[in-house]
Amino acid sequence: MAGGGSGGGGGPRGAGGVERNSAGTTVQCGPHQYRLGLYGWRRRCLYALVLLLLVMVILNLALTLFILRVLDFTTEGMGGLQMVRGGMIASGDVHVMDTLVAARILSRPHTPIRILAASNFSISATDADGRVTNSIFMNSEAMECTSDRLVIRDKDGRLLFSASREEVLVGARHLTVTGEGGAVFSGSVQTAHVSAPVRESLLLESLTRSLEITAPQGVALESRAGTISAHCLHDFTLQSTGGVIKFDTPNIFVRGLRTSTIQTSDPTRARPDVYQVCVCSSGRLFLAAPGGVCAADQDFCK
Repeated sequence: MAGGGSGGGGGPRGAGGVERNSAGTTVQCGPHQYRLGLYGWRRRCLYALVLLLLVMVILNLALTLFILRVLDFTTEGMGGLQMVRGGMIASGDVHVMDTLVAARILSRPHTPIRILAASNFSISATDADGRVTNSIFMNSEAMECTSDRLVIRDKDGRLLFSASREEVLVGARHLTVTGEGGAVFSGSVQTAHVSAPVRESLLLESLTRSLEITAPQGVALESRAGTISAHCLHDFTLQSTGGVIKFDTPNIFVRGLRTSTIQTSDPTRARPDVYQVCVCSSGRLFLAAPGGVCAADQDFCK
């Protein structure tokens, strides 16, 4: 029985079997044997691929740590940027490559804010539909402001300057023009007071057209420490339709008047430097001898 058992175990294998050794796993299927697993050049390629992947992972980890170190990533932010509730804080220079959209830009206490652009700089405000309503554009040549109304106030909220399509309003106490050419207005000027600076003269001049000063109740020309001069090329007219023209002064000098040729009947009693002022029917003034007739011919009064 024992021999029979041994003989049966040493006989030929059945339909299949598995045998493991150092070279891999051998599977026998019928009369054929198959070796399973990696061996030879396949195993060396696998080890090389695993080693390459390990090197790449280590390099990526090292580069990530280097970038985090250079950019100074922390739990509060990155480098000079700190993320806080409601926004971020930047310490140092901030370079914007494209468009910066923000609801509010503030500087640190006791630190000025400076905005520098290479060629131009613009600030725009939009409405609810996204259309640009107001904008400020600056470049190396000019500064442009596009708005329906421009308002400038002082720190107390008082209006200093306002400009719109209908009017330009200056709310300052004095409007001073320091240019050598003065102020040039192409239309009318409405003001309650026009004065010259201290120790300077006031000149109202129209180079090519007429100059008109009108007021509903009255016009006052006053010089407290000097003279008032009016010059014109043609006629100078003083006209009062509802009142009189008054000269309130102790001395009135009218120079350049023509002298009448009519002589007095008694020339010996007349002084050569004393005349009487006469008026023609046309309004022209002329001088006549004090004792003579205050009359002139028609050709003289034309």
